[in-house]
Formats: sequence, C-alpha cells, structure tokens
Amino acid sequence: MYWLTNGGILMYFIVLMSILGLYVIIERFVYFKMNENVNMSRIRPILRQAIEKNDIKGAITALGTKQSSTAKVLKEVLIFWYKTRSTNTESLEEKAREVALAQIPKLERNMWLLSVVAHTTPLIGLLGTVTGMIKAFQAVSLHGTGDPAVLASGISQALLTTAGGLFVAIPSIIFYNYFNKKIDNQINDMEKGSAELINYFRK
Repeated sequence: MYWLTNGGILMYFIVLMSILGLYVIIERFVYFKMNENVNMSRIRPILRQAIEKNDIKGAITALGTKQSSTAKVLKEVLIFWYKTRSTNTESLEEKAREVALAQIPKLERNMWLLSVVAHTTPLIGLLGTVTGMIKAFQAVSLHGTGDPAVLASGISQALLTTAGGLFVAIPSIIFYNYFNKKIDNQINDMEKGSAELINYFRK
C-alpha cells in the first residue's frame, strides 16, 4: 500500500499491468501442462505399433486420447488418409500444414498481452521517474532547497515507479521468452511428427 500511496497515479497502471501479466503466465502454464504434455517421443511408439499392424483406426483412436498439438495434427493426417486412401504426399503435407496452422493460435494465445506488459511497464516506470523529478524540481522552485523534505516526495515517486516498472517487466520478459521457446518446440514437434508419418506413406 505504501508503494501505491507514494508512487503516484502511474503506480496504479503498473499494478494493472502486473495483474495482466500474472494472469497470462498462469493461463499459459495451465494450458501447456494440460494440453501440451505429450511430444513426438511419446507418441512415436504408439503410432509405429499401430501402423505396423495396419491398424489405422487404432492409431486414430490412440491419438484421439492425446491433447497435444502434435497428436491432433497426426490424427487429422491419418483420418484424411483413411478416408481418401491418397498416396499423394503433397496432399498429406497440405493437410498437416492446414491443421498445424490451426493449432498455432492456440499455442500463442495471450502472448501478445504478455509482450505488451513486458515492453510497456518499464516505459510507465520511466514516465513515473520523469514526472517525479519534475515534481521535485517544482517543489524546489517554490520552497527552495533548505528543507530536504521538499525534494523527498518527488524523488520517492520517481524511484518507486522505476522500481515497480522493473519489478513487473523483468519476470514478464523471462516468462515471455520461456513460453516462446515452448511454442517453438511444439511447432518443431508438429513438423517433425508429420514429416515422419508422411515418410511412412512414401514407402
């Protein structure tokens, strides 16, 4: 509460940004924990066993129990092949690309918001620094430099908003890059998985 009362109105904007950032971080953690916890290394043995037995329906059913983007891409490719019996790898690749592109917005959901928090909050803190120093110099011009308390309010506001902005921005940047890395890994996993599956149909 001390920070809010002494940091000026801009501290409220920083607190708002911190709430938005925390919401996105929690939401993304839950999403990846619940939906992207199975990668190609865990799918490959199940898929290979079903395909070697020529049990395409079994492979589709097994993939249907997984929530990961990779599993969804592979399942849709198998369904497409099962319905069309097409050995045209270009058609299979196009289907895999179509499904993968539909999954990417789910992986990237709310990331723009975390980016806004990470990049805007330091600027709000900097603005607070500038306004705090202006306030301090205005106080000096009115009351002189004899009383240090005259400067204290403005300088305190400047330092509090700077610290608050950095306090919110630093973890936001860390988690933004962390989630971007997870998204890149998932996209690579989708590409690798679909390529492996389509190569099987080339045989």
